[in-house]
Amino acid sequence: MIRIQSILAATDFSADAQYAAERAAIISAATGASQGVILHVLKSSWLDNLKHFANLPVEVEQSMVTNASRSLNQLIAKIQEQTGFAFEPRVFVGNVLDMILKASEDFDLLALGARGENPLRDFALGTTTEQLIRQSRKPMLVVRREAKTAYRCVLVAVDFSPHSLTAFAYGNVIAPQSEIYLTHIFEAPFEGKMRYAGVTDEIIQKYRIHARHEAEAEMKGFIETSGIDSRNVCRMIEHGRHVPAKLRDKVLEIGADLVVVGKHGKSLTEQLLLGSVTLHLLTECPCDVLVVQ
Repeated sequence: MIRIQSILAATDFSADAQYAAERAAIISAATGASQGVILHVLKSSWLDNLKHFANLPVEVEQSMVTNASRSLNQLIAKIQEQTGFAFEPRVFVGNVLDMILKASEDFDLLALGARGENPLRDFALGTTTEQLIRQSRKPMLVVRREAKTAYRCVLVAVDFSPHSLTAFAYGNVIAPQSEIYLTHIFEAPFEGKMRYAGVTDEIIQKYRIHARHEAEAEMKGFIETSGIDSRNVCRMIEHGRHVPAKLRDKVLEIGADLVVVGKHGKSLTEQLLLGSVTLHLLTECPCDVLVVQ
């Protein structure tokens, strides 16, 4: 059984990082989490370069830690006033990626902003967020919207793999009062090759109908296997050739404020590439995204 009893929110004091901390507080209230920590990491390489080239005394590092702690406490006080949830502050000095990964091992959920304090840098491949998702074994919530209320509409992307079952379970835990849309995007087997070979639209349509019936049967079995109460669950089975784009369209159509997706999909290619669907959603999805193992 999945439970969220502790949440770590990483912050660089950017707007999105504040949204992530606020969202973590709201989730803590919904799940009954007993521990919440906001972590800020001062990059050691930057501090070392500053001390070396500017010839600053060693005390500068402690002064910067003190200033960061002060800013962190102010952020925590603001969030507590807004939500009633009290976070613990932590400030580390070191490699940002390594420090967050190590700290997250002791928590059930890691939350962070979609964009950091340097938006231009965050468009580059290999950002801290992407590297964390690749290396972390913990579910990770990537927040891009201001958190005002609990999640009300959740889209769970499913391909009927074990990762999708985990995604469904997490969506139910994090947003217990929301509507959950289990969404599967299908394409008839070898549809692209059939079209390239000149197979008629009529025959391809028959294959699509058959593929839809199979997906509907799999969806039914998927929900039964999950053991989750399906009264607030809607099923969406849609045909589409480009899964990420179709999922994004469905997010906009239903007004989802959270997408939950497995870190990997069914295929070996998906596993080797982290999951092309997952990466596309993180880049293109207009709402928060929860990536689970």
